[in-house]
Amino acid sequence: MANIYMGGRSSCYATNEGIYVAPGPMDLGRVAAHLLLHLRDLRRGGWTYDHECNRISMDRDLFEARSRYLVKICRDQGLSDCDDAETLINEVVAARKLPSWAEDLASKYIVKVKSIIDFSH
Repeated sequence: MANIYMGGRSSCYATNEGIYVAPGPMDLGRVAAHLLLHLRDLRRGGWTYDHECNRISMDRDLFEARSRYLVKICRDQGLSDCDDAETLINEVVAARKLPSWAEDLASKYIVKVKSIIDFSH
């Protein structure tokens, strides 16, 4: 069972999309990064991946469930910014848009997978 958005080069997103959320505790920055990718899935035609990296539908219900689950992870890890994360998630679920300050924060936690082939020559 692979992690979908986070977990390094072995995550579904790293394998299939070339990007992933940097591993670590589910703090506000990682929550913002996950939300950015959840929104990406919802907007790009409504598809994402399951834990076996199979392509599945990303509808509004799955978007909301995955987004709200981030608060549970944050609280289970005992982090201090979970209330801020929950406020952000509620805003994003309602507006289906990430605030610009959260986009800036998310960009610090998104990792691009470098190709093993160098096409620059």
